[in-house]
Amino acid sequence: MSGDVAPDGTSPGNGTPPASTGTAPGDPAAGLSPDRPDPCRGVPLPAGQHFVAPGLCASAVAFDQEGLRQITFTSNGDLIGVHVDGQVVRFRDSNNDGRFQGSSEIVILGYTDGNGNNAHVDEQGGYLYAGSPDGVVRWRYDDDTTEFDSHEDVVVNQPSDGAHPYHTVHVYDGWLYVHSGSAANIIAPASPQYDTNRALLKRFQLSQFDPDAPFDWSEGEVVASGLRNMVGYSRGPDGNLYGVVNGIDALAYRGEDVRDENPGEPLVRLDPGSTFGFPYCFTAQNIETADGPAPPGAQLASEAQGFTNPHDDAWCQQNSKPPLSFLPAHTAPLDIAFYTPGRVRSLPQAWSGGAFVTEHGSGESDPSVGHNVVFFPFGEGEPSMPRSTANPPSYPYTVVFGGGSSAGHVDGEWGWRSGGNGDENVRPVGVAVSPVDGALYVSSDRGGVLYRIGVKL
Repeated sequence: MSGDVAPDGTSPGNGTPPASTGTAPGDPAAGLSPDRPDPCRGVPLPAGQHFVAPGLCASAVAFDQEGLRQITFTSNGDLIGVHVDGQVVRFRDSNNDGRFQGSSEIVILGYTDGNGNNAHVDEQGGYLYAGSPDGVVRWRYDDDTTEFDSHEDVVVNQPSDGAHPYHTVHVYDGWLYVHSGSAANIIAPASPQYDTNRALLKRFQLSQFDPDAPFDWSEGEVVASGLRNMVGYSRGPDGNLYGVVNGIDALAYRGEDVRDENPGEPLVRLDPGSTFGFPYCFTAQNIETADGPAPPGAQLASEAQGFTNPHDDAWCQQNSKPPLSFLPAHTAPLDIAFYTPGRVRSLPQAWSGGAFVTEHGSGESDPSVGHNVVFFPFGEGEPSMPRSTANPPSYPYTVVFGGGSSAGHVDGEWGWRSGGNGDENVRPVGVAVSPVDGALYVSSDRGGVLYRIGVKL
């Protein structure tokens, strides 16, 4: 099933680690606008040093962006990115050469004072929001902005200590959504209940915001809890919120060390009031229970050194919502972006409505796995649950970009070098689709390269 293309032109996915060729669903050129900019412009990656799905091309469009995390486009095609140190950057291709170069095209707008992960431009409201060490800040923003004035505090007293400090922010329908990761790998400060301070998603109604009295983190409405570290979430074409979650490290189950193949890294739909298990439950990828193999995606009671779980498998099955699907253990998904084609399209039409997910890779596995961008189809019955207990495992996604060569995809650590350019440790973080050229853009925080992926002309 891996890598096959069905008669209707769709792909059932190929995400079989550690090696898979990948297939772009359908005819890559179908439905593409003739007036779009060439998505292959930029610095082409050497064919023997990377993998991109058949029919597509990958190029580097910016360099020296070490620490660049998530990225987002404004409606005019400007790309906004945030660095780990809190630097907020605007990328604008002024001469339309397909690259971002020089201080006129790469502009530092301002700083969040640290703890940088993402920004959300609310063009209707006229603000740019970003996480900060204390919560969330915002600035007035429009297409002519070249430098921020002093920021305005929107949320304060949000914790940012410990293992997962980032505050991912999005604004939808007048609500400010803010994520908070757990303070440690596995911790239960509100045991036996779910924590209402961390490892969750909260929201705040912006119509009630008073600039003289910022929202306190404790005042936020809990949308979903039990989310160990969900730095990547977004709204889908159906209006629902979806996220990707980093699972527990050093995991055990019924006294056995199961960390090599567990837990699955969940892809979840964030229905209001949902609870997703952490720290009490985990998503089974490949687990043998007393009754035989656990179904992939089953919610089971977690164990780890120094952690006493007050709940069992039965409780988890009643109180932890299963994911829609999941990625392989320790691939560390960090962002998700849905594909809704606009007037200009540079990606396969068959991908419409689906989601791109970045796999950053983790030091928990040896060798490290992931380091890819993958595509999940969304539709009736999709995305489906992996067949992770099969041999070899089969995952319901297509590898879009990663290690290997034109001969096929190879999972795990990879890099490339061509002349004076390169990225020796590609670690995908952010992913976004341009409204101008219709191509997919990907950031890598370790090598500092920004990539573009699109259909070959």
